Amino acid sequence: MLFYFALLALLAALSGFASPLSSSGPRTVFQFEDGTFIENIAARSNGDLLLTSVVKPVVFRLDPNSPNPSPSVAFQFPNATGTTGITEVYPDVFAVLTGILNPQTAIGQKGSLCLWTVDFGRNQPAGKKIACVPDSIGLNGATTIKGAPGIVLVSDSRLGGIYRINVRTGEVALVLQDPLLEGGAAGGVGLGINGLRAHGHKLFFANSAKKFFGSIELDSSVASINTITTVPGGSNSSAYDDFAFDKKGNAWIALHPHSLAVVKPSGEQEIVLGADNSTFLADPTSAAFGRGGNGRKETLYVVTGGIGISGGQVVAVDC
Repeated sequence: MLFYFALLALLAALSGFASPLSSSGPRTVFQFEDGTFIENIAARSNGDLLLTSVVKPVVFRLDPNSPNPSPSVAFQFPNATGTTGITEVYPDVFAVLTGILNPQTAIGQKGSLCLWTVDFGRNQPAGKKIACVPDSIGLNGATTIKGAPGIVLVSDSRLGGIYRINVRTGEVALVLQDPLLEGGAAGGVGLGINGLRAHGHKLFFANSAKKFFGSIELDSSVASINTITTVPGGSNSSAYDDFAFDKKGNAWIALHPHSLAVVKPSGEQEIVLGADNSTFLADPTSAAFGRGGNGRKETLYVVTGGIGISGGQVVAVDC
């Protein structure tokens, strides 16, 4: 996930890689008109999309299959100005990172960054503050781990580390801090570890400032994390942000300033949108595959910050 990035040079697409996209092109599901920067996305089992924003302390709900999709505020958080990471921790219960955020400096106010859960399975969504991380200024991505119920792993883009938060007990522990997860200078906008997603027995992450996609071996208890590996061929001249995995294990990565990349398990990669210097994607920040049947699992939804246009986008890409 990404608060804000200066626009970076775009790498041309690699050759010899069969396009994983369908013949239909990307389409805009919705575009915000008020400068709303969309930071992250998650899909509910009923097909609704949940969107976070670094400039609004809310989670938006959007039905992409509605004849006229329009977002609504599903939940608003107190004592915050924005939201970042989001992940489903129990069925229809999502963990959300909140805080007082400065999108221009990519720094959060110390003492304000917290993790909440929101139960969307109720008629009226119910939120609960789980824990805050008092010393952090850079909580960003969030993911859950199969076989570790109630555990959320959270990236800290400024510290260059990963926290483990137990949503049942509120316990917070720093489980990894490593130079490979670090970014740029504390006063700059270069973020280190950004997107974070568990897949199989590994934890995958993007380092935006150092421009690589990596994986981390997990132990069974998620008590510690070790063995960081850079995905072969995963380096790119643009900035990786958040990403989603398809059923084949390919990672679909939002790539600043205007692209969508696919990285295969082998490390081979291709820029599938934006390689022709298109600016259709205006600062993409994250992606999630649709849920709920009717072919939605084959649709990738990409969200953007909307820098340079009126506001963030939700874009559908048929795969």
